[in-house]
Order: sequence, then structure tokens, then C-alpha cells
Amino acid sequence: MRKTMLAENKADLAMLINLNGEQAIDTIFEASQGRIMTAINDYKPHRGLTHTPEDIFSSMERGYIGYKIWHGPYSRVLNEGEEGIKYFDDPAHEPVLAAMEKAGIRGASIHIADPNGPFGNRGKWAADPVEYWRQIVSIERVLQRHPNLVLIVAHCSWLICQDAQIDYLRYLLSSYTNLYVDLAATFQYFYLVDHANLRDFLIEYSNRILYGTDISSIRSQEDIPGYIERFLRTFRILETDEMVEGGFFSMNPVQGLSLPKETLEKIYYKNALKLYPRLLENMITLGYPVNVNELE
Repeated sequence: MRKTMLAENKADLAMLINLNGEQAIDTIFEASQGRIMTAINDYKPHRGLTHTPEDIFSSMERGYIGYKIWHGPYSRVLNEGEEGIKYFDDPAHEPVLAAMEKAGIRGASIHIADPNGPFGNRGKWAADPVEYWRQIVSIERVLQRHPNLVLIVAHCSWLICQDAQIDYLRYLLSSYTNLYVDLAATFQYFYLVDHANLRDFLIEYSNRILYGTDISSIRSQEDIPGYIERFLRTFRILETDEMVEGGFFSMNPVQGLSLPKETLEKIYYKNALKLYPRLLENMITLGYPVNVNELE
């Protein structure tokens, strides 16, 4: 897919952060010729994190770049009536979060909540706004307890489907300097918010936002053209003022944001290189002309 995009579209997917398949870190790294880094992960933390504080420290030595935790709505994981950990700020997670803070390992695309749209268009994922906000507030409680913990929160922490949510995300980013967000899976919701508000937010907080797609596994060569088209749609949304037919997944028309070049560079790669030292080392090894001073 990278070679095709580079040849046909002049877009270079130089490196990829893989958030699954942690058991195959060496195989993935070797097969990708150093272009794919990976993280340890937990996709069912509602029944308890499987990684211990000891794992956190050893994972860095083994080459993992961060810890991916999928803490979406507990209703999607726990069976009806089953007891479990409902929210990210549960005391049960504290030993691991403290170890992450001490070790300096990043929370890699931490998933909190699910998208909650405006009245009349709540969406299927988080139709109850009260429960949605219970989940959202849990991330702030973690940041308050662990001021040195660096968290990259997936999907703009799902504070991207209403204009008031974007204002709350502004508050979080301005209040907690170690909080970052990625754009994975957000593009199809951009039509729900004010165009100028969204553009202003992305420019103002461009040093705290990372590009992402939420791409799933590509199972065959035949899947590649469809995924390339999805990538190109997101690029057009960020780079042009065109009306684009949909984001990475859906087909709702989205007005392009025509972001400045400096903003795009930060979102596409500079922020990731700043946050994940191993990515920076590999980019240099792969021969990319990275100016380290520009990452400050």
C-alpha cells in the first residue's frame, strides 16, 4: 500500500504505529523493514488490565513504544449484570497508571467513551449523553492524579461531534500539558460541527494533535485500493477546501479545512516523532531528513 501511494499519489506512509499483535513485535519490525512500531495493549480492561506495573518497565526495554488501552463503554464488553471496571479512572487501574507515569511510557491512543452526536443525531454508539459524560470526565480525573503521565487519547477523546464538545477539548488541552489526541475515525463526524470552529481548533492546538485512521487489518491485496482511497479522502479534508465525500469510513460530505502547511506537518508526523522517540530514531535510520530542532 505504501509503495502504491508513493508512486501514484506522492504520499509517503513512512511509518505506522500498530496497536495490536504485541506478541510479534520483532517479526513485525523485521517484516516492515523498521517501518512499523508496536505497543502493548489491553482491549478488555473492564475485567482488569492484563499488564502489570512490572510489564510496563520491561515493555520499554523490549522495544514497545507505548500502552494501548481500549476503555470504551463497558456495555460493549461486560455482559448484562456482570460486575467490572466501568470507567478509566477506576482505582483498580492506579498501580499501572502510576508505573506508566514513572517509566515515561506513553498511553498510546487510549480509547475513552464513544461518539455522542447532537440532539436528534446521537448516533448508535453513545446515545445516552449522561453516560457519555461520565466516561469523558474519567480521563480528566486520571490527568489530575498523574500530572506527568503522557496520554495520547484516541479519536480526539470523542470530543469532536458537537461544537460544545470541541470547547471542552480546548479546556482539557489548555489545562493538561501532557494530553494529546489523535484524529483516528473522527473525519466522518466533521460534518456535525461548525467548519470554522473545527478549523480554528486544529490550527490552535496543532502541536497536540496526531494523524490517525483507525484502520483495520488489510486481509488481501484486493483490499488495498479501497484503503488508499480512504487515506486520500482524509488528506483532501485536511489539505484542501473541496467538498469531500466522506471521511475515512462513512460517506457524509465534509467541507475541506485547507489547513496551513505548518499545521499539517505537526499533525501528520512532527508531533508523533516528538512523543515517540523510537519513531524519530527509525525515521533518521530510514534516511528521512528530520530536523530535530523543529520538533520542540
